[in-house]
Amino acid sequence: MKAKEVLLVCRKCKAKCCKIGGSDFTESEMRTVLKAGHKNFFDKVEKNHYELKSKMGRCSYLTKELSCGIHKVRPLMCRCWPVYPEYKKNKKQYVVIQCPLTPYLSKKNLEIMKKQASKLPRNLSGDIKTNLPKKDLDLIIKRFNKFFKTKRLR
Repeated sequence: MKAKEVLLVCRKCKAKCCKIGGSDFTESEMRTVLKAGHKNFFDKVEKNHYELKSKMGRCSYLTKELSCGIHKVRPLMCRCWPVYPEYKKNKKQYVVIQCPLTPYLSKKNLEIMKKQASKLPRNLSGDIKTNLPKKDLDLIIKRFNKFFKTKRLR
């Protein structure tokens, strides 16, 4: 799918995924966003792991028009959405989040996203550490569970 088509679908769903806290970033991804001239909303969690400071559980780069304010420099975690790696007993699996974008994705799109998701560092996709306040984390989990379902990819 082209970026323009993706953003239209996201606007129609009111960017629900961007209202579940925002993405996590590697140091390199964080530096790319800052180098592109965007404001610094980052909080260092651990070595090579940055998260966005929460704005009531929303991605800090979500615009008023409900689109991604950093789309051209968004992190790998956002580029592979709605495919996400999950670890069960130290074995990596891939899940597809059932968001409004999912029905528009071809098998080829899903395979590309799976390949991208395979590059996510474990500390960004496994048992995620966070510095978010408990109330924001609770809100994000509640929103995620309300809006999204998952299915496993092989």
